[in-house]
Amino acid sequence: MKIRFFIAVLIFITFIIVGKAQAVKSDNPFALPKDAEKISEDTFKLRPSKDPGTGETVEAFAFVHKKTNFKDAPARSQGSLKNSISNCYGYLANGAKWKWVEPWVVNATNSSSLTQNFIFNTLNSDISKWEDATDGVLGNGVGVNVIGDGTTTSSALLADTVSPDNVNEVYFGSIEDPNTIAVTIVWGIFSGPPFQRKLVEWDQIYSNAYNWSSSGEAGKMDFNNIGIHELGHSFGMNDLYTSFCSEQTMYGYASLGETKKTTLEVGDINGINKFY
Repeated sequence: MKIRFFIAVLIFITFIIVGKAQAVKSDNPFALPKDAEKISEDTFKLRPSKDPGTGETVEAFAFVHKKTNFKDAPARSQGSLKNSISNCYGYLANGAKWKWVEPWVVNATNSSSLTQNFIFNTLNSDISKWEDATDGVLGNGVGVNVIGDGTTTSSALLADTVSPDNVNEVYFGSIEDPNTIAVTIVWGIFSGPPFQRKLVEWDQIYSNAYNWSSSGEAGKMDFNNIGIHELGHSFGMNDLYTSFCSEQTMYGYASLGETKKTTLEVGDINGINKFY
């Protein structure tokens, strides 16, 4: 674990200094690989690859966050979900979670004139909310440090769909599907004994096709509302699709002008508390 952490930090520092050569900006919009396996309406499993830090075989899930009007969102069952809002949570891939703390980087350049400081501070704040809730009490400032410190960059970033690169990345860009708001890709070991399961990388891309807002403006996507949901995936949380859980942050649909996901709810808090 320590060896991988130091390797990740070294790669991250090198990336910040010299830029990421393999992530050259392209005119091609982001798209999942053709062989991505669709395992639910908005979740895809990518082909296994090797972790460059450890040589271990890893897999990835891609969460594709779509825009919808809530009245049009289908009400679907959520497995054995009990009739209690406190049970409105789920984990990706057999409960794989973080076992060490890693840094992350964001290129805040966007087409909606949101400032770099706003983007960075919002991501930091949303990460802190999830971490604060790990003890089951939101707002007391006590919790587990799960996601590491962030840094801004002007270097081109690229969400990794073929293999991880030991850099946790956030950026705005073009996405092939015009109905997609954002995509989060989470790499890890998702099978085998529980002690072997772990997360090793997360990447996020937010679509420049949308007008983004810092204050819940009508007709725009609120960045805080979407970001805190996407970061839930980075922690290892799964989407929720049953209408009974529609008020929770990890509910899988979002709409223009929506701001109700900017705070964690009972199911979100209970889930992250039991997880970490």
